[in-house]
Amino acid sequence: MNLKDFKLLHHQFSQASLPEEVLQSAEYKLYVKFLFKNKEFFKWVAIQDFKNAGFDYKKMCCRKMADRIFEGLHKNGNMDLDNKDVVMRKWPDGTFGIPIQDGGAAIIKIKFCPWCGKKLKKSIN
Repeated sequence: MNLKDFKLLHHQFSQASLPEEVLQSAEYKLYVKFLFKNKEFFKWVAIQDFKNAGFDYKKMCCRKMADRIFEGLHKNGNMDLDNKDVVMRKWPDGTFGIPIQDGGAAIIKIKFCPWCGKKLKKSIN
């Protein structure tokens, strides 16, 4: 499958809610297979999600960091502090940190990206 064909499937299957018969279809299963097994397709979908949400992923040091920060946001762009699955956060003052899941708001502040190793700049918004 090429990216052009994948984009067509993505457009077809990216609605918020799909009926069960669609989720069980061979075409949908093919879409999911290529989504998770093809890095180019997965990256394209992630970038589309960033753009659709108005999230400026280019201000992050790498796409992995952008992924981790993005997954910790509500649809309105604010931090989802109730999401216990988040592994990385970026606060409005530019601080990056790993949340400590102890029921409070504690974090481990970091100065370097765990994925690409680049020094994190507090000025990144």
